[in-house]
Formats: sequence, C-alpha cells, structure tokens
Amino acid sequence: MNGIDRRQFVAGGLAAGTLAASASAFAADALPKTYAGTTLNVLSRTSPPFDPTIKIGEEFTEATGIKLQVTRSAPSDHYAKLMLDWSSGTNSYDVSLFVYQWKNDLAPYLADLSSTAASVPGAPALDLDDYAPKVLDIYGRHDGKLVGLPILGDVAFLLYNTADYAKRGIAAKAPASWEEVFERGKALTGDGSYGYALPAGKTPQCYVMWSLLYHAFGGTYVDAAGVPDLGGPASIKALKFMAEQLQPISPPGNLTWDYNEVLNSFSTGKSAHAIMWAGGLAALSDPAKSQVAGKFAAVSPPSGALLGGTSIGVNGKAKSPDAARLYVAWLTSKAIAKRNAEAGLSPARLSLLGDADLVAKNPHYPAVRAAFSGETFGYIPVKEAEQILLMVADEANAACAKTKTPEKAAADLQAKATQFMRRRGYIK
Repeated sequence: MNGIDRRQFVAGGLAAGTLAASASAFAADALPKTYAGTTLNVLSRTSPPFDPTIKIGEEFTEATGIKLQVTRSAPSDHYAKLMLDWSSGTNSYDVSLFVYQWKNDLAPYLADLSSTAASVPGAPALDLDDYAPKVLDIYGRHDGKLVGLPILGDVAFLLYNTADYAKRGIAAKAPASWEEVFERGKALTGDGSYGYALPAGKTPQCYVMWSLLYHAFGGTYVDAAGVPDLGGPASIKALKFMAEQLQPISPPGNLTWDYNEVLNSFSTGKSAHAIMWAGGLAALSDPAKSQVAGKFAAVSPPSGALLGGTSIGVNGKAKSPDAARLYVAWLTSKAIAKRNAEAGLSPARLSLLGDADLVAKNPHYPAVRAAFSGETFGYIPVKEAEQILLMVADEANAACAKTKTPEKAAADLQAKATQFMRRRGYIK
C-alpha cells in the first residue's frame, strides 16, 4: 500500500486539518546569554526556502549574543564544500545543513545531538516524538547517534492536470501504475502539449525519477553483500521506461532539465504529469505563480513515497559545541519551526503538518503528513551515495538521449558504481 493510501490531494480543495501544533511558544527572550560573544559559522543554502532561517536567526543573535556568520552555498556546491572542510580538518563550519543521502559520509564528523536538551542549559526540548519515526531515522540517525535534526520535510508526489483529464474524458483518479501514467500521458500528448515532464538531465531530479521507477520495479539498491545492484532487471526496466515511454511524451529540451524546469513545465500547463516535491506544491497552488492552480491533483506515486528533505547538524569539532547545539535545537523547535513554516519552509514536524492555520494556507500538508506516516523509502543507503546517484543521472541521460541502449547504460552504471566503491574500500 502506498503512503497516502492512494487517496488524492486536490490542490486548493483539501479541508484544513484539525491537529493543532501542541508546542508552547519558546520565545527568543527565553534563551540564555551563557555564550554571548561566540561566533558560529553556519553553512546554509541559496535555495529560497531557507531564506526564513536567515532572518529569524537575527532574533537568536539578539537574545543570546551569539553571532551567526552564515555562508550560503549553491545546492550543487554544498556537498563538496562541506566534505572538504570537515574531512580535511579545516573545520571552518560549526553548523551545516545537509541532505540525508550525505548522512553516511558526514556521520564521522557530526556531533550526537540526543542529549542537547539535558546537557545544554536553556536549550528547548527536541520533541523527537513529533517526527514520524522512519523520517527521523532516515533524516537524522546513524549507528545509534542522532546526527541531524529535520529542518525541511519533503516527499515526492505524482502530479496530474485534472483540467487536461476532463478535456480528454479521463476519470480524475490517481494512476494505479507507472504504465497507466504513460498511457494517460500518451493520450494527452499533441498540439504543443505533452504527457509528462521528464527531467532527463545529468541532474538530481533525473536520479529522483530513476529511484522511483527502480523501486516500483522491485529494485533493492544493494545485494546481501552490500554490493550495488544497479545493473539488473529493475534498473534496466527503469531506464527503458524513462527512455522509451516517458521521453517520447516529454517536451523537447528536457535532456538538461532539473527541478526548476519540471516545475515550470507543469505550472504553465505544458506537461500533464510530473514528479514534484511537497515544497513546490504551494507555488503550484498560487494563482499568481501558476496557471494550473486549482486544476491539478497530487498523489503518492505508484511506487510509494520517496523522501527528500534537509537536516541540520553540528560539527563534532565545533569551536563552541554547546552554543552550536543551542542554536540547532532552537531553530528546529516546534515554535520556531512553525514560524519558519509560516514564511514558506516546508516543515517535517507532524504537529505542524496538521496545524489548522498552516493547513489553511498549505492544503497539501495533510497529504505530506500521511506520506510521512505511511510507506516511505529513501535513496541508495551507501557511503558517498551522492556520487553513485550522479552516476545514475549520467547513465539515465545517456539512455534518454539514445547515445546508449538502456541495457548498456545499466551495465555501465553497475560497473562504475562497483569500481568506485571498491576503489574507496567500501566493498572487496
């Protein structure tokens, strides 16, 4: 069964949830001055959803006397910048955002946050039971340690244009399989419109698409010995489906596409289906930003819910580790997380995803909450997963561009991933 039970969320039409956030306000003026004069170097991102965290950080500085020196990195540069800094022992950054597929790589350098509320005077409660257990495990736990706290909650949805469905006489119900997505998309392709917005560039959204299909077709990422299983039947079928079904019904130019191009193609009504993260649904539901506001549905993909999202963690060699843990606990606390959500940051906390005020402005929240509590899965759980996933995108791009057959692309992917992991010493 899929994460939201195949029940659809119709943009703009879902009733507000009734679960209100239970957190009492944790105001900035309740924070201690113990670490006044300290400077924390924080590595954040240029992505607009994180803008609220920069602004609200000014209140933290005013209340505690802790200066936040924030560096904002482009998403494409973040991993390399952070890994080089921490693995080399430079340790310029005390605190950093990270996506969970980097967790295995960063874990040796990340502090354990589990005792923060008890050991850092004035730190707010972490309220870990306010996260879905599997989400917290994937986002933040590693070998019994809590190495990160969720700051942006995200999950992939399948979108379909209900207005296009009505024009072609297609019943406005969720596709039950990827094959049905293709059949409907094929029927909706023509006259300058396309059935699917396939991100086939050498980009993260390309490996997102492959991950969904690979999971749907029975892939397991690694075998019992921990060796990547990326060249077998599931991978071949995923690559064939991208290259032979979805590519022909996608707009021209998609061989360079990533997230923004998919969002634009669907929001302008050019493509009838797309995979989109929860963070993009608010923009699609805004008539000022989207031509399909009120005219689309978002459902759990046929393969179940792929988790996205971002955590925040503390460098184990931070110059002022308690000040860093205080900041991270405060920024992710229920009260501050709600204020960040009000400013546009997609929350990971279950209480906020059911908060009536937030749901009224973000009617997709209950669907995200249901997905978090249902069947979810993540990316390949190996060290240096990002490097493997970029290999996936390279080979999927080659298959979609028809410079390789899907079979050849899958074989090359298996060979590259295996060689890489052997060279790094992860497998023999």
